Amino acid sequence: MSKLTLIHRGDAVHISWHEQHGYFLSDWQHVFKKGDDLRRAYQACLDAALTRRGAPWLADASHFAVIDPSDLEWIESWFWPEFVRAGVRYEAAVLPQREVSKMSANRSVEKVLAAGTLELTVHSTRESAEAAVLAWLEKSAKR
Repeated sequence: MSKLTLIHRGDAVHISWHEQHGYFLSDWQHVFKKGDDLRRAYQACLDAALTRRGAPWLADASHFAVIDPSDLEWIESWFWPEFVRAGVRYEAAVLPQREVSKMSANRSVEKVLAAGTLELTVHSTRESAEAAVLAWLEKSAKR
């Protein structure tokens, strides 16, 4: 991946804008955060989404730490609906590598997919996720 402009660097997440292809990259770090610290990271994603409504996201959660159950509930009930209201229509997500983290992520992804408000695809590598984002952009341009 090239031509990334860093727009947010926090302990939990680094957010970049891909200048050439026009998508956000949220690169989740291998740190355990909970409560307000974790919510600030998700708020940074929401703030970025509001700057370029409709832009797709590549969320690389391969290094994601486990999520506290109360934070997972907040992500599902508050963050995802707000993310969609911010104009996000598509996200390609790289699942966490650790099984315990993967369980939390899968639960959240299943709820998002069941709601049907966001197109979300799951990938095992960043390269696969980027290919999906580029395919989505190409498909969207033809609409």
